[in-house]
Amino acid sequence: MTAFQIVKNELQRLGYTGGLLQENYVFDDASADQTKELCLPLGAFAQFPPSYRTACIGVVQANGNAGPWFVSSYRALGAPMFLEVHEDHVVRYRMEAVGQAVELEAIPSRNIHKAFESNKNRWSPEAIFRAKAISPIAGPAQLDFFDAGLLPALKGMIHGKLDRLLKETLHKAVITYREATSGRSLDKTAVFRLVFRFLAAKIFNDKRHPGKWSSPNPRTIIDTVQKFYGLEEISADPIIDEPYTQQAAWDHLRTAFNFQNLSEEDLAFVYENTLVTKEARKEHGIHATPSVVAELIVDSLPFEDLPQEERFVLEPCAGHGVFLVAALRRLRDLLPSSWMHKERHVYLRERLSAIERDTFAGEVCRLSLTLADYPNPDGWKILDSDIFGTDVLENTLPKSRIVLCNPPFEDFNKQEREQYGSQIQNVHKPYEILRRVLESPPAMLGFVLPKSAIIGGRYDELQSRIAGHYTNIEIVALPDRVFAFSDQETMLVLASRLHPAKDANVFTKTYWIREKERQPFLETGHLPEAQGRATSRLVIQKAHKDIWTSPLWEIWEYLEHSPKLGEAAEVHRGIEWNLSLRESKPILVSPIPKRGFQKGLDKVPGNIEPYLTRGCVYLNMEDRFRRTNAHFLPWRKDKVIVNHLRISRSPWRIAASPDKNNLILTENFLVIWPKEKLNIEILSALINSPIINGFVYEKEYGKHNRIRNLVGAPIPNIEIIEKNKIAFLVKHYIELRQNNEEESDRPSKSGQILPNILMEIDSLILKAYDLPPRLERKLLDLFRGHPRPVPFPFPDYFPADFKPCIPLYQYLEMDMKKVSAGELLKRIEPIDSEVIHEFVMDLEERQA
Repeated sequence: MTAFQIVKNELQRLGYTGGLLQENYVFDDASADQTKELCLPLGAFAQFPPSYRTACIGVVQANGNAGPWFVSSYRALGAPMFLEVHEDHVVRYRMEAVGQAVELEAIPSRNIHKAFESNKNRWSPEAIFRAKAISPIAGPAQLDFFDAGLLPALKGMIHGKLDRLLKETLHKAVITYREATSGRSLDKTAVFRLVFRFLAAKIFNDKRHPGKWSSPNPRTIIDTVQKFYGLEEISADPIIDEPYTQQAAWDHLRTAFNFQNLSEEDLAFVYENTLVTKEARKEHGIHATPSVVAELIVDSLPFEDLPQEERFVLEPCAGHGVFLVAALRRLRDLLPSSWMHKERHVYLRERLSAIERDTFAGEVCRLSLTLADYPNPDGWKILDSDIFGTDVLENTLPKSRIVLCNPPFEDFNKQEREQYGSQIQNVHKPYEILRRVLESPPAMLGFVLPKSAIIGGRYDELQSRIAGHYTNIEIVALPDRVFAFSDQETMLVLASRLHPAKDANVFTKTYWIREKERQPFLETGHLPEAQGRATSRLVIQKAHKDIWTSPLWEIWEYLEHSPKLGEAAEVHRGIEWNLSLRESKPILVSPIPKRGFQKGLDKVPGNIEPYLTRGCVYLNMEDRFRRTNAHFLPWRKDKVIVNHLRISRSPWRIAASPDKNNLILTENFLVIWPKEKLNIEILSALINSPIINGFVYEKEYGKHNRIRNLVGAPIPNIEIIEKNKIAFLVKHYIELRQNNEEESDRPSKSGQILPNILMEIDSLILKAYDLPPRLERKLLDLFRGHPRPVPFPFPDYFPADFKPCIPLYQYLEMDMKKVSAGELLKRIEPIDSEVIHEFVMDLEERQA
């Protein structure tokens, strides 16, 4: 028996049987700009149909070619491990996302069985697919052959190639149509629908599905696709019926690169990025859910808690059906392995339902589900209906035990409010859908919601109702730019474990994914450590407690009874005009002095940083252009300038600068006048501190810092602030910073000490708050790795390897390299004997 046959037998023994083991597997080299087919002697896959997402092990034969460069040529397969078969041995490789494959070991032919036997739990379809899967329950991969960057890299290449191909096909169709019809106007959606039918045929042809998918006749293809999906019965929406256009589009697509290795997820990309018009995106509020988000929600919900026959899943506002595809996989994985393909298909078809009013999106949803359940036929329940203007949702909910939804985020416009009338109870579309779902609460739900649904009080009633029904609630706070065509910050809300008792304990977990963690999350689904709490339902509902937990919740509870900024200062927005600033800027803003104009600031970017403003212009103060009464504020009094528009997406989102120059501010800024016992230097230091930046960061969503959150920020007792010292440091910092600004064309000694002064100001403000050292350290660690909005490097407050929790002001007072352990004990005030003891012991070990 040859080494190749031995490897094949061993793979079958591991569970790669039937369609999971593909011989002479032909697929496209996604890394090549043009069409380039590869033929793999043997490929092992975790699921059928095969794709780069399910590829586990590739097997190549060393027939004249061998080595890392040869194995690397098959990278586009998507398998993390390759076996290169020689006559008398097998070489095992790890496939890298970039660069050449890495040789791991050589296995003599006589030891192949032993190698497979000893690694059967690590090389099985389930183990490798679990390592590849973007799933919060998968845990970190413990495999020596797994490169987590491989799948994202391949996905990017495939999506880029698909996007180019589809755009070329659409362009060719449009040009041909105009030539054939002498320039007649073209319905974009109709041509998208035509190309999508050809796309479906191309996929089935390359995956060798039985049927007339390879016919060169476009009319035959269209009729076959229509019949396969039953589209003649469910949709009367037009496609381009011009024969030359059909032929041109089909000829370009059918001769393109091989689609064999594509997955259903790639269709979602095509729909979202290529086949949706700007008009349709705006009309339907389309912001397609990334597969990582859908899989995270589906894998986090306890489907297994429901009896097998009760796992009915509904996706309202389904779009291309990304939640249903993820749910299909999850439901299928929970079924007995003894079930046959047909039995599984019937079960899944009966338990997955979608509602989608955009018929084109419904078509994409059908094809995605069909590919995910390949080779079973169609038959999926995609209800073509408007959930706001009908009772389709209410009629479907009683049977649905699991509801998954990414609703449109927009408010109802005036026309929609008139159209729906009393059928809607809230102007916000996500609110309205969630409200209706909670009228007949399912066993569990997973929603994508705007951050305002959790933070800001807009959804207080619905939060209370969620806590009133469910005892297990998880919130995942996402940064903006997770969705390709939406920059809104979003929250994922997962609720399960229905419990009717009024005094039941509600367990909540909140995951906060920060801006710097966005890309790792999108690539691997990695979640940071959760903030968990258990609270009585009675407490939540009577005290209006949030169902989410912020990373710094202990700090806000500790400072709950502290004075608030609004007690020590008055906060107002800057001036507003009755003309559009964008359209009328020459009338409202001038770079030089003018009659009726006063010196001030019009925009935030580049014009404000902690303790400094620049870029002054002149603002029109004529009464005829005034929109609010902000023109009459006491602008000549000493004040503090604060950005209304955030300055970064990081926890450093607010900056304050003292002003004694009578500057006028536009509504892009907030202006603050201190009350008695507080001067503008101290007020600026408070607002620039990590405390208020952290508070605003956790309380805000979107691009603005709102007054209501700023005035609610905790401040220390004014009497215990070291005012003179802080005021001196602030003035000294401003003087040095201004000198540094003037000397920006040459090195400045002052620029080298500016970070130290900022650090010292922060430490004295924190000292006044008198937080327990553990909480202060938790606060400062929030800012680790986030550049402060200053034009010079600002270090982390503590080195990454510095473990002890001591106040920042004491840390700055010590020269950690010179001070002895004994001297350190004398200099540190008693804080927490156990913590200090551990710190000193650690220091003594380092000095030993």
